[in-house]
Amino acid sequence: MNDLAHRIKAARHQRGQSQADLAQKTRLTQQMISKLESGQSRSTSAIFAIANALCVSAEWLWLGGENPQTISFFDDTPSLAKAWRNLTETQRNNIICQIMNLGQNPSAEEHPQDTPP
Repeated sequence: MNDLAHRIKAARHQRGQSQADLAQKTRLTQQMISKLESGQSRSTSAIFAIANALCVSAEWLWLGGENPQTISFFDDTPSLAKAWRNLTETQRNNIICQIMNLGQNPSAEEHPQDTPP
């Protein structure tokens, strides 16, 4: 598949989801899903939520490649990859949000003991 729009649409169809289903799972609007699938938008702000909702890797969704299920940052740790797959959607989303927040809050990285759990 040659671009983000095609990969989103194909993965959504493979999962048997409508645009409205995907919108609900990602907290995006159906109109935004439509824009992403038509190539009118290439927003990356929800790439992890979309990938999670479609059970594909964000890396594959964004860059393409052969295996949509690859979780590249876990590839060298099979037990971690298995644990990730066993998490619920809500748990994965919470972890992704925490990771994304780390990049936005450098003081939390410098003083993790000061950050509430």
